[in-house]
Amino acid sequence: MTSKNIFSSYPQFVGQYLEQLLNPRGWVNMADEMLEASKVLEPQLRQYWSVVMTREKERKYNRGKEYSYSPPPNLHGPYFILVSYGLENLFKAIIVREQGDEIRSEFARKGTLPSLIKGHNLVELSKKANIEMDIKEENVLTRLSRLSKWKSRYPVPVEVREIQNVIPNSDGKPIFTDYYAPGDLDQISAIVQKIRGYVAGYVNPPS
Repeated sequence: MTSKNIFSSYPQFVGQYLEQLLNPRGWVNMADEMLEASKVLEPQLRQYWSVVMTREKERKYNRGKEYSYSPPPNLHGPYFILVSYGLENLFKAIIVREQGDEIRSEFARKGTLPSLIKGHNLVELSKKANIEMDIKEENVLTRLSRLSKWKSRYPVPVEVREIQNVIPNSDGKPIFTDYYAPGDLDQISAIVQKIRGYVAGYVNPPS
């Protein structure tokens, strides 16, 4: 359906759609909900690593044999999904704030969600938002993006090529993406706070 058809078929919704699309507060509100939900899982993840690291130290996991102890429930997948979508919305809040005219123009031409805020690749969105991320942060965002896109939701990706788990980052070095680490929670928390710092000024103006 062309933009003309959309605008003529749903004129009562066009203004509402555009207003919500260009409202940074709306994107941040959605981010807040998902990030708050992710915090519910954090204590369980910290407990997971406490148990796993203790058993590993005590050599209760027998390499090459059956485990004498099963690992506790692993909730990293749901946690990563919530955090990834929360960060995605924070990035998009910045993009619609800083590049609203371009987004408005593309919507007027196509009548669809503009390309600037399409997609779930957090590294690409951070670049569109003009936020510099170091290599360690980029690696976390790459893992979050892959896990939220399919790895934490489906047994296989939509496209065969996406099953690869070694992906080059911006410095050309390959990174392994199929893992969780004890330091993930703290790294993710630091990234969330960093991005929140960019949106705080115009989303929560001083009273």
